[in-house]
Order: sequence, then C-alpha cells, then structure tokens
Amino acid sequence: MTIEAVGHDCVYATAGWGIHDERWVAALLELGFHPFVISLGRDAADALELREAVLAAATIDAVARPVLAGPLHCVTMALADLPIPVVGLSWGYDLSDLDRDGADLGWLTGLHGLIVDSEANRAIALAAGVDAARITFMPWGVDLDAFPFHAPWIDAFELGVPPHAPLVLSLRAHEPIYRVADIIRAFARVPRRPDIHEDFPDPHLIIGHQGSLTSELKALVRELEIDKRTRFIGTVPESELVPLLGRASCYVTASEVDGTSVTLLQAMACGTPVIASDTPGNRGWVREGVTGSLFPVGDIASLTEHLITATAVYPQDIVDQARQLVEREADWQANLGRLARALRPS
Repeated sequence: MTIEAVGHDCVYATAGWGIHDERWVAALLELGFHPFVISLGRDAADALELREAVLAAATIDAVARPVLAGPLHCVTMALADLPIPVVGLSWGYDLSDLDRDGADLGWLTGLHGLIVDSEANRAIALAAGVDAARITFMPWGVDLDAFPFHAPWIDAFELGVPPHAPLVLSLRAHEPIYRVADIIRAFARVPRRPDIHEDFPDPHLIIGHQGSLTSELKALVRELEIDKRTRFIGTVPESELVPLLGRASCYVTASEVDGTSVTLLQAMACGTPVIASDTPGNRGWVREGVTGSLFPVGDIASLTEHLITATAVYPQDIVDQARQLVEREADWQANLGRLARALRPS
C-alpha cells in the first residue's frame, strides 16, 4: 500500500467502516487530530498488509505517530508488536470474548495504551498484566444536549398505538446474541388489562432494528398472539431516538454480552426506565433498584415481572439517579479529553 497522506498526525486502524468508525474519527477531528484511516479489507487484504500499511503511515518523515487500533482480536493484535505507539481500542465485548475463550492476552502488555468502555473489560486487562496507568476507561457516552432528560414524546399515532398505551421498547439488532425473542416471550406473559378503555389500554411492544432473525421474530409474535399489540418499526435513525425513548414506559435489552451499550445510556439520559440483562457490561451502569432493573440472561419469568412493574409504575427516583450517573460518567463531551490523553500521554 502506498501512503500519500500529507499532514496527518495519527493513524486510525479498523476492521471495516461503520457508524462506530465514523464516531471515533469524528472524535479525533474534534480533538484537533488529523487521522489517516486504514481499514482491513478495504486497504489491506490480510494482517501482514495491515501491519505494513500502518507502519508506513505512522512513520512518514521518520516521525512516529500514535495509532488507534481496534477491534482487539482482528486489528490491534496484529499491530501490537510494531515499533510505534499503538493504543488498542476495545470494541464492545471483544475483550470479553477473548477472555471467555481462554485466549492468551499477554500481548496486551506490549501496547502503548488500551481504551476500554466498561469496568468489566478494565478488570480483564488488569488480570492480563496491563499496567493500570496504560488503561483508559472511556465509555462511548451520550451527547447530553441531544438526549435531554424527560425528552419530548413521539405522537402515538405515528406508532399505530393507543394514545395512552404503556410502551415496552426494544432497539437491539435481531441477532441471536441480543435475545430479542426473550423480550417477546416475556411481554406475551404480561397480563392484559381487565378494564380496557381509551384511557387504560393494553401495553404495547415496540421492536426497532432488524437482522437475520427478523422474520422468525415476527412469526413468534404471531404464534404468541400478540401481533395486535406489537409493532416492528425497523432501524431508527439516532436523530429520531429521543421522542421514541421519551414516550417509552421502559427500554429493554436482553443481550447475552455487552461492553457499554450506547442506547442503554441514551435511554437513561432521557429519563426512560431501563431493564437490562445482568451481564458485566450492563451491571456497570444498571444497579438494581437504583438506576434500573436487572434480570438473569434468559430468565423470562424475571423479565416478565420487571415488565409488569414498568408498565404500571414510573420510578421517578430511579430515573433521576440514572440520569445523574450518566451525567457523571457518560458525558461524551467530558470524556473526549480521555482520548486525547491516551494518544498524547504526559
């Protein structure tokens, strides 16, 4: 690969190109960096070509430029022993996956730095021998101006639900790891109201996103005979999330594993009660009865009980504390400085 960039002061190495890459590069630009982007698959055919391209881009004019590289398992690992400052970027649950699979994580100690988005991943890195001073805890976070507390509501007419219906909201991808079917099965067990009228309608389930299981999930909704109380609304642009979260009685994630879920934090920022699977990543943000509700992964009965409560009572104290936690720990603008320090250590 021939490097023809001029004026770049860091390298951003990734496995592909998507919304998360756009966000990280935008963050670098906001901090005043001028990144040169290299993507495995687009700019390099394999790990060897990736190493050559990154080394060339990082050492133009014989000046070593810092490299921000992730995901760990397919990008950072390939670059860890290069004679340049490489900062590993943990993507979601990549580090958890490596740890669960029993992989040798000793190579992490050779990194110039490591950025993690959850306390669970920080603990794994420490156990692997990474110096605590080289670890930067940086949850992706929330733009608190864009996700205000007690956000405005979407008109129920746009969702095709009764105006006063309690809404259970799911926004994870329709893939096995996110267990959206668990949410559907639990919702089907939530008792219908015995005295339905326009002011007290049945709860409704709103399912956003899409994926390889979308058709199966729709079939499950029909099988459980909740199709009249369920709406599939497809992928929701981030710009349209606020009124949807504002209208929801609760936001639910049943994922098997997570780092820090951005949508979870966005819901907490908006004052939407959250119900989350009890994983290390979610546990870092959702504290039972304090900032939200937790249920064991795959426990339909427990999730059902939480849904029954959430569609009946608005927990003002809990959502207040959830917002305060996001303001303290997940304010994206406040956290940006951590990225700068990771790439420009004193």
